Amino acid sequence: MKNAYIWVLWLVNAIIFVLSTRNPIYLFLVLISLFILGNRKTKPQHRKAWFILNLRFLISMILISSLVNGLFTHLGQTKLFHFPSNWLLIGGDITLESLIYGAVNGLIIGSLYLSFNIFNLALSVKQLSRLIPRAFHPIGMTATLALTFFPSIQQRAREIKEAQMIRGNPMKKISDWLPILLPLIVTSLEDAIILSESMTSRGFHAVSNRNQENFSIISLVIGTFLIFSGWILNLFDYPQVISIFLYVVGGSLIIFILLKKGCEFRVTHYHRVSWQKKDIIFCAIFLIAIITQIIFAALYENNFSFTPYPQLSMPSLNIGGFLLSVVPLIPILASNHD
Repeated sequence: MKNAYIWVLWLVNAIIFVLSTRNPIYLFLVLISLFILGNRKTKPQHRKAWFILNLRFLISMILISSLVNGLFTHLGQTKLFHFPSNWLLIGGDITLESLIYGAVNGLIIGSLYLSFNIFNLALSVKQLSRLIPRAFHPIGMTATLALTFFPSIQQRAREIKEAQMIRGNPMKKISDWLPILLPLIVTSLEDAIILSESMTSRGFHAVSNRNQENFSIISLVIGTFLIFSGWILNLFDYPQVISIFLYVVGGSLIIFILLKKGCEFRVTHYHRVSWQKKDIIFCAIFLIAIITQIIFAALYENNFSFTPYPQLSMPSLNIGGFLLSVVPLIPILASNHD
């Protein structure tokens, strides 16, 4: 599964499910699926380090989130111990329910982090840059250049360090590293000047019609204002039809401007992405999973929810939650053929 757009659907599916449920059992299943998938996507020599690093991050998030919520939220009926009431903010009962609620928050943060981590493992820099809309071509170009320059700067710093060590610089104190700074800055500036001259000669600095630029900016501001207005009206219990109308008009205006701006940039593809039969199948699976989650969130709001308040109880389970929690594991079915 090498198609970048399918991985975007996979990421959207994982984010929607993680943010729509607070059931710890489902979150544990998602984490297990993500660890298995991430272990498969990581190079064999780096798998152990990847697993330990991400597991350490997950445990840290669970402990920190549980501690913070336990200290500042004094709800729940299962009291563990008590802080004096005159202690600022943390004074009161420390309950098991507040600790569990914080631990669930840590599971959500860890799941989101792992999802983006695996997304970066699955796609190359070229694939990630191609996902940037054409309307943001200058931003995409800048990001690509930054990602390209960073490894070259690291390589140049290693070369300067080796040259300094050959000259007898022990490179043990902070002052010993100062001779690296000036050559690194000079060479980086030289490369930047050469790159800027090359891009200027290719017309990258060419300015489009100023009136069109102003029209696009004003339209984007209006579209954003319409969406924000719909959200505000929805908060004050205005008819939901008005909010939906503002959402649709504002969103359509923004999409139209982005598509219009995208058509102004010509992009040359030396290797076009081909859609194979298995890509279409996986795309359909992730789309069905996303639509299913949206329907459940709209019609069955409490289907995947869980709260330990006011007293800790066993979370409810159903077959739909189990199936959706292992959807992130689906790319393994295609990894043997990639």
